[in-house]
Amino acid sequence: MRHDAPERVTVLRGGLRCPGVRVGRVAAYEFDIPDGMYVRPGAGRRQRAFLLLDESAQLDQPVVFEPEQAGWWYVDLVEIREDGDTIHVVDHYVDFVVGPPGLPYRVLDLHELGEALTTGALTAPQVAHVLAATQAFADRHLQGEHHRGPDWPDFPPAALAPVRAVEIPGH
Repeated sequence: MRHDAPERVTVLRGGLRCPGVRVGRVAAYEFDIPDGMYVRPGAGRRQRAFLLLDESAQLDQPVVFEPEQAGWWYVDLVEIREDGDTIHVVDHYVDFVVGPPGLPYRVLDLHELGEALTTGALTAPQVAHVLAATQAFADRHLQGEHHRGPDWPDFPPAALAPVRAVEIPGH
């Protein structure tokens, strides 16, 4: 399978400027976990995150998860806006925690999405987009329309392959 060459990008998320790369419609970026925050022994302080640019999804295997959750994934439903070589990422509250196949995934923070709607932090169309993206992500990657069996249909997403191990300049 042929992959395009990685394009250097900057990801802006939560006030951080993070070096990253984009290949086609996926991106990866890295940031360091601040000193004083728990990091799983042996994991290092560098966190790599992945963006599915057309799915409003950010994924990572948190280095801050406890040892018994090493290898688990955290998925944020986010707003992604691309502006040339800059990718803006804004958290939109809904998250998944995905462990190994055979364990149920969890959907988190729907109450925060509701609060964002009622306080005006998000508009009704934004919330509708988050809910549609949540359902689409679950259907595409975790449960599938007719999926049966112990394995996830596409998780971690095969689309991440071009950026899973690529070197990220600037780190």
